[in-house]
Amino acid sequence: MTRVGLADMISAGPRAVGRYTGTLLTVFVVQSLVAVACMLAIAVVLAQAFSHMPLWDDAVDGDPVALAYCLRYGKASVLASSGIVFGAIAMWMLISWFLVGGINGVLAQRPEGRSETARAFGASGASTFLAYARLALCSVPAWLLVFVLFAVGMKQVAPRFEHALTAAQLLVPLFVAMLPAMLVLHVAWTITDYARVELTLRQDTHAPSAVMTYLRSVAYVLRRPRTLVHGALGWLAFALVTIGYMVLAQGHPMYGAEGAVTLFVIRQGVALARTAIRFGVLGGQLELAKTRPLPPRRVQVQASAKS
Repeated sequence: MTRVGLADMISAGPRAVGRYTGTLLTVFVVQSLVAVACMLAIAVVLAQAFSHMPLWDDAVDGDPVALAYCLRYGKASVLASSGIVFGAIAMWMLISWFLVGGINGVLAQRPEGRSETARAFGASGASTFLAYARLALCSVPAWLLVFVLFAVGMKQVAPRFEHALTAAQLLVPLFVAMLPAMLVLHVAWTITDYARVELTLRQDTHAPSAVMTYLRSVAYVLRRPRTLVHGALGWLAFALVTIGYMVLAQGHPMYGAEGAVTLFVIRQGVALARTAIRFGVLGGQLELAKTRPLPPRRVQVQASAKS
C-alpha cells in the first residue's frame, strides 16, 4: 500500500478545491445565509433597545465607558442576542453534519459533472447524518476535558488580568492559559474528522459502528503525528488569513454606504478563503484515510424459523 506523507496530504487540498469549486461555493453560500440571518436577528434586537440612544454611537465607535453603560442598560437585549448566537451555533452544528458528510462523500467518490456531484453530495450527507450525530456524542468527554482545562487555566492567570497595563501583559497570560485546552481541542477535532471520513468511506461495505470507529480513530491519530501536524497547518493558515484581515483593516475606517459594501465584500472574501482552507484540509485527511486498515465487517445473522 502506498504510504501517504504530509506533503501528499497538503497537495491533495488544492486539488480538491480546484476540482470541486462548485461544491465549495455551495457550502460557503449556506454558511453565509446562516451568518446573515443571525446578524439580522441581532440587529433587530439591538435596534429596538439602543436606536434611540445617542450614547450607542459612541459605544460602537469604541468608547469603553459608553459600551459598558449600554450593555448594563440593555442587559435583556444582550441576553437575547446571546440566545440568538447560541441558537445559530446549534443550528450550524446540525447543518454542518450534513455538509461535511456531503463533502466527504464527494471527495471519496469523485463524481464527474454537476448532477452527479450534487447527487453524491446529497446522498452522502443524508446517509451519514445520524452516524455523525453519534460521533458528536462520543466526543462529549473530550469537550468536557477542554472546558475543565480552560477553567483551570483561566483561574490560574486571572489575578494577572487585574494588573495588566499593556496588551502584551493581557494577551500573553491569556494565551498560556488557553494553550492546554486548545491542544486537547485540536486533538479531539482531528479524531472526529478522521472518524467521519472512515464512516463515509466504509459505510456501504463494512457499516462500521460509530463508537468503534471513534475509538479506532483515537488510536489512529495518536499513532500518526502527521495527522495532527496537517490539521495544525490548516488552523495556522486559517489564523493567518484572519490576522491579515485584521492588520489591513486596522486604521482604515470605512464610512457610509460605500464603506459598508466594501467592508462586507472584504469580509466575505476572507470567509471564503477560510472555507477553502477547511475544504482543503478535509481533502488531505481523506487522502490519508484511504490507506487506513479496513474495519471488521458487521455481519448480521438472520435465523430462519423452522417450519
